[in-house]
Amino acid sequence: MVGYSHDLSAYIVRNIRFFNATTRCFPGATVAGLLDKLPELLQSIPSSVCRVIIHIGTNDTTRRHSELMKQDFMDLFRLMESCGKSVFISGPIPTLSHDAERFSRLLSLSTWLQHTCTGHKLNFIDNFNLFWNRHGFYRQDGLHPSTLGSSVLTANIHHAVQSTPAD
Repeated sequence: MVGYSHDLSAYIVRNIRFFNATTRCFPGATVAGLLDKLPELLQSIPSSVCRVIIHIGTNDTTRRHSELMKQDFMDLFRLMESCGKSVFISGPIPTLSHDAERFSRLLSLSTWLQHTCTGHKLNFIDNFNLFWNRHGFYRQDGLHPSTLGSSVLTANIHHAVQSTPAD
């Protein structure tokens, strides 16, 4: 989770850095796990922070409970709608594995998030298409971004935040 003053929760964002921003990383986090931490975390954010970026969901897809995951996201959306900040949901990035089921779950999540965020007036950041089939963006594990991938993810998030008018 990134709190962006001036205008993310997984290992994926560990190397995401912005000027005037704070990153909170919860390796292995799920949406349900983040929901437990968010109320306290949101209270600890300085009042100068007007934008919050959340990157989560990849770990949820491995549990194969799509409807429960969607309900957790809906609970997250309701909480974030009431936080008084401009909220960005940073979509999942695909893995390089040749596991069709995992790819399908991540693509489905990304597509669902994009449509659902719009309905909840939350900003969606599409990372899926940017990372799809870009081997140089990943470490050897095919899951975590390489140095280049982290830079690209940072630039994509930064672009989305900067090109969205402040509330």
